[in-house]
Amino acid sequence: MMVSRNSVEENAHMNPYDLESSDESDDGIHPTVSSYPRSTTHPLIDYVKNEWQTNPKYRDASKSPSPDRFPTGFQMLASIVTAPRFRRYIIVYLVLLVTCWLTWKSILAPQMAENALLSKSLDTKTKERVGGWYGTNALPKFTDIVHMRTLDPSLLPGDERLKAGDRNRRRLIIVGDVHGCKDELDQLMEKVAFSPANGDHLIFTGDMINKGPQSLAVVDFARQHYASCVRGNHEDRILLLRQQMKDSNTLTRPDELDKDTISSGNYVERKLAKKLNDDEADWLEACPVILKLGQIKDMGQAVVVHGGLVPGVDLEKQDPSSVMNMRTIDLDTHVPSPSRGGMPWTKVFNKYSSMLYSEIKRTVPNAKSRMTTVIYGHDAASGLTIKKYTKGLDSGCVKGGKLTAMVIEDGGKQHTVSVKCPNYLEG
Repeated sequence: MMVSRNSVEENAHMNPYDLESSDESDDGIHPTVSSYPRSTTHPLIDYVKNEWQTNPKYRDASKSPSPDRFPTGFQMLASIVTAPRFRRYIIVYLVLLVTCWLTWKSILAPQMAENALLSKSLDTKTKERVGGWYGTNALPKFTDIVHMRTLDPSLLPGDERLKAGDRNRRRLIIVGDVHGCKDELDQLMEKVAFSPANGDHLIFTGDMINKGPQSLAVVDFARQHYASCVRGNHEDRILLLRQQMKDSNTLTRPDELDKDTISSGNYVERKLAKKLNDDEADWLEACPVILKLGQIKDMGQAVVVHGGLVPGVDLEKQDPSSVMNMRTIDLDTHVPSPSRGGMPWTKVFNKYSSMLYSEIKRTVPNAKSRMTTVIYGHDAASGLTIKKYTKGLDSGCVKGGKLTAMVIEDGGKQHTVSVKCPNYLEG
């Protein structure tokens, strides 16, 4: 069979992937490429046309600028900026930047400013500038009030942790402002498993009475269990009112006469003052303004008050009225105030204590024992507030908050327990 040269050249340019052939074998069977491979005169690379470089349909001109339009550096920058991963990084970095700025603005900067104010308030230069701090002069003695008592040392928890059931086990259960909420006090005692027979001793931070429904029942419960207490501003007001009524011979006057001539708030307090019998009143009168607990592990000298203490002033020189009523302290003069419009006394006290400990910890043996920890009530607006050197336990029970107790066990272990309360002031 004769084949022309032109037909050979045409076959040489045929698609090598064409599986059909016009040739037939002698037996009539059409061979395929897989059964009879065909040789080509050109390599496969010659058939690659690279249309993606010139055909617009293979690329997005807006996302991939051509090399002719932009310099190489700009093209690289554009490709980086338009990359999805880069955009994600930018978003993450922006979120982190905004978060850091907000944290600085709302938390760190105010804390640093406050810390600077506290440090300045405790600087001796400030003391000299204002002519001395509060408490440096002797205070007058009050004959109708117990200024300070010390708790029986046998009631204190020991330094070593003891097993449950050990007859030497001791616990202090310190309760915040009860305000006559006897039912909630019972629930709290059940929750902490209060047991005087097993070494528990109960302490109240003041304001056991007034506002709530069962003031006398709370006092009777405390007396029955030989509890300790401090004098709060409500005990102070009721006891002073009772003494005034006693002196004016109006203590036994019928309530109806008082109701017609006295405002509703004073009427309720006068009514409570009349209900107190002599034994209950005497027990409340014996509550000191400051109760020294003694040395407790990791707390140093622990004391219980109702309102607060001025830092750097000896306990003997603390003003009783301020101890029962304070909430804030003037940063320059250190004069305490019952208002909320200043620096909380707890912040000044904790700052002072931290500075003192830093100063003596390397030179004074057992420096922690020289520190003072204050356990207090009175500040329901702040609620349960546990700091290094101050422990606030008034969690607003009578207003629908909680009644809270701090439990101090052998070995210095501390924890708080609370029960919910209804709002007795509604209506």
